[in-house]
Amino acid sequence: MNKSKYRVLFCSLCLMMMISTPSLAAPYDGTLHPRAAVSKAKTKVTMSQEKLDELNTELFTAVDEDDLGAVIRLLIAGAQLNAIDRTGMTPLMQAALRGEPDIVRLLLNKGAQVNAMDIFGVTALMQAAWAGHAGIVEMLVAHGADPNLQSTEQTPKLRTSGVSALMAACMNGNVGVVKFLLAENVNVDQRDTQGQSALMYAAREGNPQIVGLLLSSGANMEMKDEYGRTALTIATIYNRYDAACTLVSAGANVYTRDIHNMTPIVYASALDHGDIYRFLKEAMLQRANCAAPQQCSQSIP
Repeated sequence: MNKSKYRVLFCSLCLMMMISTPSLAAPYDGTLHPRAAVSKAKTKVTMSQEKLDELNTELFTAVDEDDLGAVIRLLIAGAQLNAIDRTGMTPLMQAALRGEPDIVRLLLNKGAQVNAMDIFGVTALMQAAWAGHAGIVEMLVAHGADPNLQSTEQTPKLRTSGVSALMAACMNGNVGVVKFLLAENVNVDQRDTQGQSALMYAAREGNPQIVGLLLSSGANMEMKDEYGRTALTIATIYNRYDAACTLVSAGANVYTRDIHNMTPIVYASALDHGDIYRFLKEAMLQRANCAAPQQCSQSIP
């Protein structure tokens, strides 16, 4: 009798377990395990990122080819307006450097970051100024580009860090860009990390028109770089006769000395820059004979 009771109890327990435990053969209801769901989501994100990278690459190619229609199509397809390449350049920077006003206008109107910097701290405005695209420079400034920003790293194009848009324009003798930036009241005496100013760059490149523009805007011609060189000393070293004449005629100190205790005329003699040497010698003679040098400096040829 006891065995019969135990047998009934055992069968009841077995029946309860069968009812409460799902069958191993139950059909799949389509619900993913949490880990499987996460894995699928990651795969989807990865694929989406790959597609985005592809669109961004195509966008840079379209800008490089000045293909406005392709740029529009790619932006509609989802390419990033402020995408960056391996050097941190954006499509706007690339278009500004290449001189593509229609693409620049499109990107700006869509809200491209106008003061974004690449890995060297170079902006679209610096790119356009260096390349001499005056119309694009105006467009960028009208959309909020800051002309007083300076690069943060040395680049092959800008040679040193701390370069402003004005300095970049002076490097390549871009008169139109210089005129526009000066009219925007930029800091004309900004210095790069070597202590060089826009006037020094203009003197080195030997552009007397830009030298004159900078002086008319109040550039300090006695400012010295890290080597103690003024714009006149630099013009003399690089044998820029017209720039040297412009500076001396504006009253530049012909007796200035650098950290090596060298004057412009000593450099002119040592480097055999005969025309500048003779001009400086005449200027020194006239100033020595002038009772009030500040009144007769303009008479120097």
